[in-house]
Amino acid sequence: MTKPNTKTSPFQSVHERLGARFGPFHGWLLPDHYGDPEAERRALSEGSAAFDLSSFGRLSLAGDPDGQSLADLVHGAALPDLGRWASVTLDDPAGRALSVRIARLPKALLILTRPTDRHAVHHLIAGRARHAGARLTDVTEKTGMLAVYGPRSYESVTTILPFDPGPIEPGAVLEISQMMISVTVLRGSWLDMDGIELICPASLAPLAAGAIAKYHERQGIVPAGMHCLDQAMRLG
Repeated sequence: MTKPNTKTSPFQSVHERLGARFGPFHGWLLPDHYGDPEAERRALSEGSAAFDLSSFGRLSLAGDPDGQSLADLVHGAALPDLGRWASVTLDDPAGRALSVRIARLPKALLILTRPTDRHAVHHLIAGRARHAGARLTDVTEKTGMLAVYGPRSYESVTTILPFDPGPIEPGAVLEISQMMISVTVLRGSWLDMDGIELICPASLAPLAAGAIAKYHERQGIVPAGMHCLDQAMRLG
């Protein structure tokens, strides 16, 4: 039975349409699998697999446009160039290493966390941000995040998006506003493989995922659950 405070993904209606079997993951109700876990694992390693990353933390840090003050706020981490993202390790006061991904956008840093680290990372940065006059906003529950991972992820996704993102190099991040949808697109993944990640407002999540839901069979994109992703992250 689902706990009353369990959060629901903004992509829930899309998952239901695709036949997801749901389960609780880090306080969220998310797809566990879609009926064939082995096919999902095979798609991830050989083709492309789609995952709901809505439970992963998304923090927006806005402040000094030249980036120096922002770098200080993330504990001196080396920031990526504008339009790029990088993996960074932050050390919390308890001595725990927190692995995050930082994307540098024109007006803010987008800080991506694992589901279990979201609140710890927020707490670590929030105090410094207040003193520096910067704005740290947790946008996790205001947005949805969808990913397609695997060796064929880039070619399978970019040909069916309802907008033309243009060429996206590995490690790149860009913001696109088109057809009433504002989307942040990253090329990369939480795994040691290629991927495309899309972040959009929660209210537009079903629309943003519509192209993948409609054309996933034609493009060879296999819907995959959190069991597959959790296993891949542990192995990685």
